[in-house]
Amino acid sequence: MALPVLNAKTFEVKQPSTGDKLKLRPFLVAEEKILLQVSDGTASEMSEATKQILKQCVQNNPDFDPDKLPSFDIEYLFLRLRAESVGAKVALMLPHKDECERTEFTIDLTHVKVEFDEKHTDKIMLDRKVGVIMRYPSVDMLSRIAELEDETDQSFTIMKDCIAQVYTADGEMHSFDDASDSEKTEFINSMSTEQFMKLQDFFGTMPTLKYIAKVPKCVTCGQPFEYEITGLANFF
Repeated sequence: MALPVLNAKTFEVKQPSTGDKLKLRPFLVAEEKILLQVSDGTASEMSEATKQILKQCVQNNPDFDPDKLPSFDIEYLFLRLRAESVGAKVALMLPHKDECERTEFTIDLTHVKVEFDEKHTDKIMLDRKVGVIMRYPSVDMLSRIAELEDETDQSFTIMKDCIAQVYTADGEMHSFDDASDSEKTEFINSMSTEQFMKLQDFFGTMPTLKYIAKVPKCVTCGQPFEYEITGLANFF
């Protein structure tokens, strides 16, 4: 006689970038094993594990493709998945002043949101004639960049990955992906500092997983303080 099938509960989460509702099931033992296998792994291995788990846990979209989602979508969905699977409460040790010891503070992961900047735009005019349309970095992009030691290499790599199109005031549109690597490098190297800063501002204002922890009392000095937590890794 076949063993009975265990039915996992499901829950709905709204995808931050689109507002689409996704139905997910919590982690099962199969997903817990994946996480354990990469607990001491590289950024790329963690990225692959995160995407694999999300793909297995999304129930209402057979075409769900984590590779096509911006990093903040992946981070938020995984955070909510963790909250439903393991528990929403996480205790963190947060820093205050240099001379103070870290203070333990418990946050509720269901209160963590993706914060959007009203001034943020993916369409950037570099001068009067030429502009670019940007794409958000994926978790794969960010994991590759994290493994680069040189900050200049990091900046140039993410720029080349995230410029989607180059357009002109006359209406011409050029796919950046179709350009050769040398052409991409030449295009970025030809920018002025001001133009390069405009592209950096895109990343500085892009939607971000964020939570402001309001700690009532520092364990050392006794003063209340606030601490900003951003990015998936910093919530664990």
